[in-house]
This record gives sequence, C-alpha cells and structure tokens, in this order.
Amino acid sequence: MTTVLPLDHTYVLPTKVITNQNELNQFLATDTARSLLSFIQRMGDGVVGLANDAPCTVSQATESILNMLDIMSGWIDEIPPLAQPMRYGNKAYRTWHQRMVDNIATLHQQMLPQNLHHAIVELCPYIIDAMGNATRLDYGTGHELHFVVWMYCLRAIGFVNQDDEKALVLRVFPRYLSSLARKLQTVYGLEPAGTHGVWSLDDYQFIPFIWGAAQLTDNPSIKPVDILKAGVVDQNYNNYMYLACIKFINTVKKGPFHEHSPDLYNITGAASWAKIHQGMMKKFYAEVMTKVPIIQHFLFGSILPFSTGASNRS
Repeated sequence: MTTVLPLDHTYVLPTKVITNQNELNQFLATDTARSLLSFIQRMGDGVVGLANDAPCTVSQATESILNMLDIMSGWIDEIPPLAQPMRYGNKAYRTWHQRMVDNIATLHQQMLPQNLHHAIVELCPYIIDAMGNATRLDYGTGHELHFVVWMYCLRAIGFVNQDDEKALVLRVFPRYLSSLARKLQTVYGLEPAGTHGVWSLDDYQFIPFIWGAAQLTDNPSIKPVDILKAGVVDQNYNNYMYLACIKFINTVKKGPFHEHSPDLYNITGAASWAKIHQGMMKKFYAEVMTKVPIIQHFLFGSILPFSTGASNRS
C-alpha cells in the first residue's frame, strides 16, 4: 500500500537527474523505482476482468480530476491546428501547451483542498510533461509515464485513496488517453517521441497495454487473437483499453496489421490474457524503464526521490 505523506511534508520542484546508463541502473535499484513499478502492477491487478464501465467508487476527488482533464481537452477545441504543409508537429500545439503551462497551477488549486496546495509545486511538472514536448512537438511513452507518476503523487499526498484506485485506471486514465493524449496526437500531428518504428508495440503508448490486458484476463468472449477482428474491436474498444489501442492503431496506420504492428500481431498467439498481462509488465520494464533516452527525462522530487533511501512504498 502507498504511504501517505504527512500534511506538513515539504515539497520541491522536480528535476531531471539521470544522464547515463550508470545513473539509470542506480535508479532502478532504488526503493523509488520499486515503488513506482509496484504501483503500476497493483493498479493493473486491481482491474483484472473489469471493463471501463464496471461499477467502482467515483469520489468527488476523482470527479475533480476528470473535470480538470476535460477543461484541458476543451482548449484543444478552442485552438485549431494551423494550415501548414507538415505531416508532424503543427505549431498550434505550442499555443495549447503554453495555455496549459499558464493555467496548470490554477487548475490544481481548484482541484485540491487548501491544505494540499503546497504540493502543487511538485505536481505541476509531471502533468505538464504528460502532455508531450512543445519544443520537439512530440509525445511518447515517457510522457505517458509522467501521467501515471502524477496519479501516483495524488495518491501519495492523500488526495485520492485506496478506494479511488479502480477509478484511476477505469475512468481517469482512459479519459486522459482519449481526451488528451490521442487528441493531441491527432489534432496537432505530434511526432512519436523516440519511436522504434514498426517494431515497437505502439508509436505513443504502453501502459494501456498492461492495464488493458489485465482488464481482458479471463474474459469469456474476447480472446487474444480477436484483436485481429475489426468487428470485435469496434464493438468493445470503448470498454477495454487494449482494444482502444488497437482501434487507434487501425485508424492511423494503413496496410496489413501484421506488417505495421508485428509485435502486437505475434502476441495474438499467446495462450491467455493473463500471460499477456504478465509479459507486458516485463516488456515495459525492458522497453521503457531501462532506456536512457526515455528515463533521462524522468523528474525526481520529494515524492519520488533519486536516492536509495526509503520512498513512499506502494
């Protein structure tokens, strides 16, 4: 379980620390890394067999998070892409991003109770980075990871509690994916950040494959091979994150699935969703957590410190 920080905890502005493989290896051996990975694992384990619309506690805190995401999504509608002959990186994204930066502290003030306002200095950088990079006009798994870290931080400061965890996975994270991450990617043509190209799982996301496989575990009607059936995907993508990932890939990529997404195609041969869930967690560690080009951008503060000492264990 996550240890909730005391109300008089001193928060700090998170900063980048990792610059090379040696420092990354040191981080992976810390309680901080173990705590974060445990959080991701636990959140997935908590939604095994549950669809996005499964009954769960949706507290006032959860509603306020969803409202904040909806406000930021609304700004995309207000800032249309510029007419420019570019496949990737519409510069209107920088206008949206600047509006977010200018207003993010106020949004947190509206979301959090007064006694947690001193945590805002540490929360803002994570949610800002979770929306992509305004300089490179790109988005990737490192940005996605910082949204998960932001949820981790909300749990650590006590804004949400154990009863909210299912809703964070089933309500908040899908809203982030559909209303912000994928909307930003498509409206502004954000380039995949450090993409591995055709051999990667997905150009942009990874976590929804972990939690999405957990959702489908023991599903009586949807088998791993069914992601290749357009009818199954179209009927169920709103309720299962894994299928929403497939739907998005089918929307933005052309040609045979086995050609543009060979890794995902090969996974369809797995014996069960439980095996895929287990394998995705290992793959996330190998493909995201151990890669310097991704984790060099990871932000460390007082909630997730770069040290071998005890952190907020989950």
